Amino acid sequence: MSKQPLPENSVPFTDILGYDGYMQTEGTIWQKRVYHAVTDHGTFPIAESFGFEGPQDYSVDLDNKDWKELAANVQFGGDGHRNVFVYQRRGDTIWKGVLDLTGLPNHDNWGANSVTAEFDPEKGVFRVRYAQKGTKDYAVLETRGLERFRFSPYVP
Repeated sequence: MSKQPLPENSVPFTDILGYDGYMQTEGTIWQKRVYHAVTDHGTFPIAESFGFEGPQDYSVDLDNKDWKELAANVQFGGDGHRNVFVYQRRGDTIWKGVLDLTGLPNHDNWGANSVTAEFDPEKGVFRVRYAQKGTKDYAVLETRGLERFRFSPYVP
């Protein structure tokens, strides 16, 4: 990492998506965290997370290739919807993945909060909880790996 002083209110990190850098967290009740890589070619954002319980991020190897991914449990501020993003480094580019939640069996899709998703670091699974048609009980689907994720280049 560069010898430049870190920005105020930042915390250094090592080996997140194969980079060293710093993270900055803003807010009190709802918090947002941005990860910045620091290289010889400059400083740039590589991932972000947010939520009411504070950022919940996990550096884990999900594809058994190159660098570990960053799984970020997020919670949106408007409706409290919970989801999970996976950030993945591919060469010098960062990709952001979101779970593809289409085709859930018997899903009663009444809106954004009819389904929630999170990464469970203890079990190493992505857990999807969703409303079902004809019952008040929620179904739970657990999945491993990245097969259910749709990736696109990360745009901060």
